[in-house]
Amino acid sequence: MAIIKHRTSKNARYTDVLEYYSYKHQEDSRTGHYEPILDEYGLLQERENYAVAYISARGNEDDPQLWALACVRTNLAFHKNQSRKDRKSHEYIISHPEEDRPRMTMEDLLNEGKAFVRENLQGYDALIAVHRDTDNDHIHISINSVRACSRGEQPWMMKNEAGITLPCEINAGGKHQNSPEFRDHCNDWLLTYTRQHGLTEKDNNAIARQRREEHYSGRNRQLKETLLLAASHCHSLEELKTKLYQDYGIRLIRRGKTISLFPPGAKKALRLRTLDVAPEELYRIMGGEKAVPAEDAAILGADNGQGMEQRKYIQWLRERRLKNTEKAEETISQAEHLIRAQLGDWYNKQDFSDLRFLIRQTTYLERDLTLEAEKLDALWERWQNYLDPMLSEEERKRHGKYLRWCGCDPDSRLEYDCIQRERETIAVEKAHTCAIREALIQTAKTWDGVNDLSQLERELTWNSNRETQLKKQLESIRASRKKLSRIAYNCQKAADRRIYNKEYLAKAEHFRTLWYEKLQAEQAVKQKLKAVRQQRHDTEKVARTALRKRQERGR
Repeated sequence: MAIIKHRTSKNARYTDVLEYYSYKHQEDSRTGHYEPILDEYGLLQERENYAVAYISARGNEDDPQLWALACVRTNLAFHKNQSRKDRKSHEYIISHPEEDRPRMTMEDLLNEGKAFVRENLQGYDALIAVHRDTDNDHIHISINSVRACSRGEQPWMMKNEAGITLPCEINAGGKHQNSPEFRDHCNDWLLTYTRQHGLTEKDNNAIARQRREEHYSGRNRQLKETLLLAASHCHSLEELKTKLYQDYGIRLIRRGKTISLFPPGAKKALRLRTLDVAPEELYRIMGGEKAVPAEDAAILGADNGQGMEQRKYIQWLRERRLKNTEKAEETISQAEHLIRAQLGDWYNKQDFSDLRFLIRQTTYLERDLTLEAEKLDALWERWQNYLDPMLSEEERKRHGKYLRWCGCDPDSRLEYDCIQRERETIAVEKAHTCAIREALIQTAKTWDGVNDLSQLERELTWNSNRETQLKKQLESIRASRKKLSRIAYNCQKAADRRIYNKEYLAKAEHFRTLWYEKLQAEQAVKQKLKAVRQQRHDTEKVARTALRKRQERGR
């Protein structure tokens, strides 16, 4: 049966992959890397009996020499694989047993690799190579770790808690994920392919499951027996945690509703469900038939009345309304005082800042009061439905359950009237806040433009900030241009070493184009910076004139 192996590479030189597929290499015993085998003239030696193909992200076959350039373009387009630690490519190797060699030709192996790419690796730039220089034929499939095109949704793709496929599995620019579901799907596809073509077949997924069960069953069984034995001598989870660590060196970890065991020498913790132990069973063994302790009921999710939330929805809503009421009263009192104040034409800058702050504050309060009113209206609507005599009994129970969850008694007339008064109070506060905000806005319009010095100060501040921003942008563009120039020079130098290699020449030309675009952007930023400086000088001149006139008027 053919098998599939997977490995990744952090090498950013994609041309090395094609070089390995096309020329002879041997493994270095010291480093483990594959080094090319050179002839007596120091040139690469081409492999014997091999084939190479390239399938683009859109599913078209193209020249294999273009694969590396396509990967680099994809990385630049989506700003991915720019760090040394990033995985640049993934490689899948399909190995066939020796007995399949008479049944398959070079073309059959190449077609199998193409079928694998079109079925499982849509949207990636894939390089396929077939090697028959060992006892068993094998197919190399290398893909860029970044997807160049989007693809359709598949059942084996990773999903979130709601069962929705993650966007990184579908959209262009997503990184390739070698998830367990994807590996199982690839093995199932390979099993189907070998059956259809009359090759040696085995269920790799079943073999892997059997090996995992054999590997873990003995250890898990022993760990379960140890856990139950220790629990029979304890009366609480904390006591069990201490006993397991002191007697057996096993750490018990509790996070939320999950309880896990970390045996000594293990690489990761094992959950109780992996050991086929329910939390309720563990507590029953520790305490006989008595109930779960109150401090652990919420963690285990026991429905004994102890694990219900301490603060009900309606209580939280009332506390929030009280806080917003206090904030509204304070803000409104400050606003009224500021509006009534008899300020002259030459009010200070702090007054105007306070005015603008209060306008924003009243806007936020109006938004919060609107949100509270919507929540109470929804609760009120549920209460009205509960009291509707024409409603079915099932719907009535559903509304009553929601009201009780919110902390209300649906049959209490007192609470019903209280909710109604709260809705009326919020409506009054909202109207008052809205009126104060409108008065503040009108006052701001009256004051705006009276103090010329305040306007000039704001303009000078804006000009100064804009000038600083343009300077930083100019420095960034110059640094990028310098980096692009160095990269283009290195690509040209690499092309010269390889006797005008087309790929490196194309890279050099690409980075020169980017360098020229940065140069144009730098010229545009310089023009903007010059205009902002001139505007700042003019504003400073007007400010000096206004200040002199004010001093003369004060005399």
